[in-house]
Amino acid sequence: MLETLLNGRYRLVRVLGSGGFGQTFIAADLQAADSGDRCVVKQLMPLSQDPQFLAVARRLFLNESEMLRKLGCHDRIPALLDNFEADGQFYLVQEFVDGRSLTEELQIIHILNEAQTITLLRDVAEILEFVHREHVIHRDIKPSNLIRRRQDDRFVLIDFGAVKELNTQITTDIEPSKLTIGIATQGYGPSEQLAGKPRFSSDLYALGMTAIQALTGLHPSQLPTHPTTGDVIWLDRTEISPWLAAILNKLVRYHFNDRFQSATELLAALDQTALAYPTQTRKQADANAETLIPGTVPELSGTVWPESLPLPATPVAVPRRKIAIATLLVGLAGAIGAVSVAGMRYLGWLQQLELAAFDRMVQLQPAAPPDDRILVVGITEADIQAQKRFPLSDAVYAEAIQRLQAFQPRAIGLDIFRDIPQEPGRADLLKALTAPNAIAITNLGTPITPSPPGVPPEQVGFNDVPLDADSVVRRNLLFADVPDQPESFHSFALRLTSVYLAKEGITLKPSSLDPNVAQLGRATLNPLTPASGGYQQLDDRGYQIMLQYQGQNLVQQVSLSDVLAGKLQPEQVQDRIVLIGTTAANAKDLFLTPYSPIASSNSRMPGVLIHAQMVSQLLRLAKGEQTPLWYWSPTLEIVWIAGWSLLAAAIAMRLSRRMLLLLLAEGVLILVVIGIGYSLFLQSGWVPISAPAIAILIASGCVILWQQARKPAALPS
Repeated sequence: MLETLLNGRYRLVRVLGSGGFGQTFIAADLQAADSGDRCVVKQLMPLSQDPQFLAVARRLFLNESEMLRKLGCHDRIPALLDNFEADGQFYLVQEFVDGRSLTEELQIIHILNEAQTITLLRDVAEILEFVHREHVIHRDIKPSNLIRRRQDDRFVLIDFGAVKELNTQITTDIEPSKLTIGIATQGYGPSEQLAGKPRFSSDLYALGMTAIQALTGLHPSQLPTHPTTGDVIWLDRTEISPWLAAILNKLVRYHFNDRFQSATELLAALDQTALAYPTQTRKQADANAETLIPGTVPELSGTVWPESLPLPATPVAVPRRKIAIATLLVGLAGAIGAVSVAGMRYLGWLQQLELAAFDRMVQLQPAAPPDDRILVVGITEADIQAQKRFPLSDAVYAEAIQRLQAFQPRAIGLDIFRDIPQEPGRADLLKALTAPNAIAITNLGTPITPSPPGVPPEQVGFNDVPLDADSVVRRNLLFADVPDQPESFHSFALRLTSVYLAKEGITLKPSSLDPNVAQLGRATLNPLTPASGGYQQLDDRGYQIMLQYQGQNLVQQVSLSDVLAGKLQPEQVQDRIVLIGTTAANAKDLFLTPYSPIASSNSRMPGVLIHAQMVSQLLRLAKGEQTPLWYWSPTLEIVWIAGWSLLAAAIAMRLSRRMLLLLLAEGVLILVVIGIGYSLFLQSGWVPISAPAIAILIASGCVILWQQARKPAALPS
């Protein structure tokens, strides 16, 4: 195509790059003020010349062009000069940036020093602050998309991921060696982006990985990750200040909640002065930290009273005033313990302790037998290798569903995003998903990931799972409302359960006692409130219940290859709920659960298995096989805490002169609280455990301090 004249104006001079979606050229603009001014022309080739397909592609192309035009007003984003269609192909014309990419720069100098890396972070963060303010996520930040402009030595951001998303809809397959789920380059894209759910912090993750590559000289794929947290391990490959290391660590945390949430936050952190370890490198600081001896806690000691104090010849009654004082002290100490803990709970300080106790009880409870009503078809690493591509094609899923339908399952759920075609087999997959027992997924993130076209709304469920502050999945979101949407959305698990139970005449309906509460079979599903159980500051939007896990191996699993090879027996599928989803670690559809601390291999559970846990829970509740988790009212919880606080104060008053015995008694009291809490948990009850334990310690401490402050002469003999 070189020397071709496009749109009567742009003469193609040199090829910059090419791929499955088209080519990129340097061109001369013959109509510019200085005739022959250089510009960049991007050619986007639609997959099909079908008129209906071209109409959709044209609309998407114009929308993305308008977005690029708005972004181009920033002085470090190439301006969109023109966009047009010619001979069934689409073209973007952008400003040419005279400079050198960071990739080329690193090939020459290998690494950047700390000051150069801070400049890189600041330059790109300033651009992202503007881009995110326009509600755009770049989605492909990497060294080759950062150009150091020759005229002012500033970085320019090119090649927005939104255009790549357009390419996935209107062009041939993207090179599988470079791109995975969603729009991202391997190594730079975080887990949520690879799962097709990018956020603003996804761009910040990619920027952090780019900066780490610049500091270490290593591509992100060469860096190991922590087996439990998933965080990148890189600090041993360079020497930088603890201040910058802390910023980079926060940028590349595995879970998006743990990162900077905006470019503005990152810029504020870069503006702070690194006061800590001003002359030390990160390695020196870490070495010093390893030599620190943890602080010791001074032992509690009481006044030692002689054993040979003279006793009166006859018993002396303790004056009523002394009894009144002791009673008042017990009441006051108990009240201080209860009020202090109530304040901590109100501020949310104890929520994480209660959740940790909840997780431990989940781990200790007896595992339920496998639920033979559910089968999970997992897409494993071996399946991906066998298909030699990822994402897998629509034809593979269509064939799998067809083979499963032959065994007459009650419901089939596809926990795979299919809003974007993955040819071949698109038409076959859409036909398979219109079967009355098939359920597809959507995602309610921003923006919403739509379900496959043509699937009836009543056969679509969202696969969003609510995460607590520590990124653990403990809740089951059943319904959710989205602004500007007239109807509530049902969860993926609830849709599958409803299809299964419909055959038995069980439907979801309002409770006869409260029309705002859902009734499913024998179970009344009371929604969570901000202060249910151990929660104190819960985001209770939507309709949520606690997820009652029943073991790590609750359902039978088979591989996708087993299904395609016809290795399944009819009894494995017939009359069951079948969930199809990714279990491969590389897909990164993995979540922390209460079982993560004790998991023998992978500490994170695949999303499809979490949905299977949710389906199993709803089936057990509807059939009366399990009771929904119940909680006390806030008033009853305060009574529970205050009772233990008063009891601890009374024991402390009685044993205040015998410190070892007092410590033993208070320890036993805390164990009793834990035992009662666990016993109630086995009966589907969740009551505070850490709160009364802390109240016991505070109340006892108050009595001990009061006794130590008194002089021996003031004590009754």
